[in-house]
This record gives sequence, C-alpha cells and structure tokens, in this order.
Amino acid sequence: MAEDMNIVVVQYPRGATALVWVDPASRAVLSSHAGLSALLHQGVRGWDGQLVFPKSGQDFLTAVYDRLFINGCAVQWMNATATITVQRSYRV
Repeated sequence: MAEDMNIVVVQYPRGATALVWVDPASRAVLSSHAGLSALLHQGVRGWDGQLVFPKSGQDFLTAVYDRLFINGCAVQWMNATATITVQRSYRV
C-alpha cells in the first residue's frame, strides 16, 4: 500500500521546475534539482527564525515551502499517493 506524500513543486522564473519531497521509506528529504538540494542541505529558517534541517522531515518541507514563497518563487503544495519518477534525485 502506497503512503501519501507531500510534495513542494517550485517553478523558477526561467522555466525550470523542481520537486522537493520526503521519501516515506528512508524519511530523507529529496530534490529533483541539484542546485536547490545544495541550498537546502544548509538548513532553512522557519517562521520562528530557528534553522530547520532535513532530518526534521515534514517540518523541514513546510519551512522550504515558506522560504521559497517569501522569496517570490511560484510554489505549490501537492499530495500524491504514487511514487514520483525522476531521472535524478539528490539527497539533501
């Protein structure tokens, strides 16, 4: 049985699209975009100003959404029950 996954979809101004999600099997945060992955590896500040790291799972994904939204990126929160197939994924 497939678990529900939350996915943050980021549309960059130049047309590139990136996905960020928590892998339900390994509980790792994954990204389909190498540059975004490198940025996220450093942690993301939440609303309270504290750094949130990938090991926080869902809380980290929420902080990623908030940061990208505040920085003017077009972001969308999606829920999926199937696995997303991408050519490459980069562990955050």
